[in-house]
Amino acid sequence: MKQVSGIKFQIRLLVISNLLFVSCKSKQSNSTQITEKSDKTSQSANSVKAIGMVSHQYNSSGCGTIILCKREIEKDTLFLIPMTPLGEYDKDGLEIFFNYRILRIHNPKGCKGTPVQVSNIKTK
Repeated sequence: MKQVSGIKFQIRLLVISNLLFVSCKSKQSNSTQITEKSDKTSQSANSVKAIGMVSHQYNSSGCGTIILCKREIEKDTLFLIPMTPLGEYDKDGLEIFFNYRILRIHNPKGCKGTPVQVSNIKTK
């Protein structure tokens, strides 16, 4: 009689542990899908569309190319330091349309502005 109750106990324990394992596993896969969706949304949400002018005015201080963006709302100028190469658009005085994303890195030596990753560059 003790062996039968011991076997029943083991079977119940096995069934309960399997149920817990399956329920936890399904919750994890659901949460990773939500995380992947939010990452894609946050990448597009962090990108800003802008118009600016390519400038080499700080070459003498050791800073390479910068992009000057005039903001209409706040009436000031943003100094953007592109960390991605501009390629054919790296011409002093060229006005461009582009998207940028602010990078959390230190400014290069001699540069005053905000380091950014530039994408989707088009001429005006």
